[in-house]
Amino acid sequence: MTQALERWRPARGEFDRAAAAHLLGRAGLGISRQQLERAVVNGLDATLDALFEEPEHDPTLLTSIDLLLGTGSIESLQAWWMALMLGGRAPLRERLTLFWHDHFATAWDKVRDTRLMHRQNALFRKHGSGDFRVLLREVARDPAMLVWLDGNSNRKGHANENFAREVMELFALGIGNYSERDVSEAARAFTGWGVDGRRFRFAAADHDGGEKNLFGKVGRWDGDRALELILAQPVCARHVCRSLLQEYGGSAPTAAEVEPLAAELVRNDWNIAPVLRTILSSRWFFAPERRACRIAGPVELVVRVQARLELSLAPARAAAACESMGQALFRPPSVKGWDGGRAWINAGTWLARHEYMVELAREAARDERAEAMARELASEHAVECGSLAPVEAMATILTSPQFHLA
Repeated sequence: MTQALERWRPARGEFDRAAAAHLLGRAGLGISRQQLERAVVNGLDATLDALFEEPEHDPTLLTSIDLLLGTGSIESLQAWWMALMLGGRAPLRERLTLFWHDHFATAWDKVRDTRLMHRQNALFRKHGSGDFRVLLREVARDPAMLVWLDGNSNRKGHANENFAREVMELFALGIGNYSERDVSEAARAFTGWGVDGRRFRFAAADHDGGEKNLFGKVGRWDGDRALELILAQPVCARHVCRSLLQEYGGSAPTAAEVEPLAAELVRNDWNIAPVLRTILSSRWFFAPERRACRIAGPVELVVRVQARLELSLAPARAAAACESMGQALFRPPSVKGWDGGRAWINAGTWLARHEYMVELAREAARDERAEAMARELASEHAVECGSLAPVEAMATILTSPQFHLA
């Protein structure tokens, strides 16, 4: 297996400027010119080391939300997270946090509690690159998730299947890898799991302690044991790795591509970081067909432009712009998260993208280096700008379809 994975690693000579831009763009959310040049000089391994050993966020920025949580303002929470992403100190960590926010999609619109949404966001940031088993168990007890998927309604004799179904369909196994009986039996196992105020609570009186047949195993399973049985399904590691490959590779992987990574995930005690590093250093990842093959999501697009043009964006305005483009942080449209891909583009969202890109071009044009930046962008994205003024050239580039591919 190690030899097979080693064959995926790009040869040292392949890590040129384009490869470095691809790596930093996919591993994080935005890259500056300085970061790109440093990566090219340092090479692949040192660049990966820096990504996986990135510093903590500025503590002041990280805790700045504390005073605002009491207001209940979802806009303040959105602006705070956008500020972390725009800050660029921990791009890999924030990219993973955004990935898990989509994977375990939970929306403020039903939870209606910014403290719970913030706590879940912190959970993803803390456990996102660690043991998936720990992450899944923490999510299962997360008050925001329990409110979102009706934990308090899941009681003995009246089992609510919402969480049991989604933990199998979306979070851990994937469609077609469980039966309806598995869903109903798991729902019984999770009875009594709910929320008391802002805390997880287990109500023994509401728990169904009877025997349950889950994945062919019979016992008096509770919620913890149900999660163990879900994680024990061989398809679970495959589902996690397939999701990671789709996110970081930009296209649906084949079973042959998923299988060795699933084995590596289990071999590494379910830790995400080693598997993600394997993906980001593989020939599969650096293949030409995986570069600029996907439409950038609004958050990714905004952070990328900010970093590339060295802008200083107002986080609240940036978050609002992302919402107008179809990605409202903490407000995914459903338990499936955002569809992504071509779904990012429709008549309304493309107009919003166009308008905000023009706004950013005007902001960048105030810089004394605007003319040079416009020339560099035109060269990087093969856009003909002729004798256009810097603001017009940058607006032309930022609103060109190819610029929105990542």
